[in-house]
Amino acid sequence: MDKYSNYLTHGDSQDGQSHDDNNQSNIDNNVASTQLLNSNSRSRSSSSKILFWCLIITSTFSLIEAIAGYLTHSIALQSDAIHMLTDAFGLLIAYIANNVSKKPATVFLTFGYGNAEALGALINCIFTIILTIGLIVEVVQRFFVPVEVHGYGLFIVASIGFVINGGLAFILSKFSESLNTKAAFIHALGDLVGSGVAIIAGVVIYFTQFSLIDPILSLIVIALLITSNYNLIKKSIRVLMAGVPENLDYVQIGKDIEAVNGIMGVHDLHVWYMTANKAALSAHIVAKDPYTWQDSLLQCQRMLVEKYHIEHITLQHEFKPDYLNLNLCESQ
Repeated sequence: MDKYSNYLTHGDSQDGQSHDDNNQSNIDNNVASTQLLNSNSRSRSSSSKILFWCLIITSTFSLIEAIAGYLTHSIALQSDAIHMLTDAFGLLIAYIANNVSKKPATVFLTFGYGNAEALGALINCIFTIILTIGLIVEVVQRFFVPVEVHGYGLFIVASIGFVINGGLAFILSKFSESLNTKAAFIHALGDLVGSGVAIIAGVVIYFTQFSLIDPILSLIVIALLITSNYNLIKKSIRVLMAGVPENLDYVQIGKDIEAVNGIMGVHDLHVWYMTANKAALSAHIVAKDPYTWQDSLLQCQRMLVEKYHIEHITLQHEFKPDYLNLNLCESQ
């Protein structure tokens, strides 16, 4: 199959190259494009290391917290442990996806392996939903059959978790260039809140012996699980359905393309997730003059790279007579 590999790239193109279907014009030498490619490469490398160590720390402490929750009879601690476990699973998916996404495209997967992240996220969501349902059942049972919770042990373990999760959130906030690390940062913040809830429960139980505060506050962590799960499902479906990325304004992109000198109109405009971290764009461009098309193309590509960070751009040009004839044929 190697003899067909030239079909997967545009000439000697690298990831992120923009091109025009008709005349092989591209912006490989464009400064903005080169900087974007170098930045993405560094980001993937640093993100992989950060995600790996966050995965190790999160999974280790989730196990410790689960054991402590069982010994102290605390649902708040157990729910936070499950929250951290699902985050660890998400980090594992993100870590694998970060490395798999570096694999080149093949004749079977011409866009590469980036969408494995979205597929894994859906699996993660199913796993989280099952665990969350189990937590809800346990919380309901605790309201009818209260169990004595060891407040002091709960407070100690939750305090350690608060420090660890705070450290993870701080580190991830410094390396949040990629979608993976941004998602991990949001999860770390959720774990931080969960640990804070467990600390409050431990203090209240220690001083008042009011053990019902544990399942009551556990509902906050469960709400966090449901919210994060919903957002992850929505994002995964959008990626797998080739939807427009949330951070991009489809209408505004069309207006900005039409505002480029030498361009009269745009149609068949498509913007979609090529992977969870990358957007792709294709469009038919109605150009004023074939002699100025090259300049218009380069301006358009530069704008899309610099303003929207769209890395894969395919533009098919048409000229005014062709466009008029096309409309006439369609009207008939």
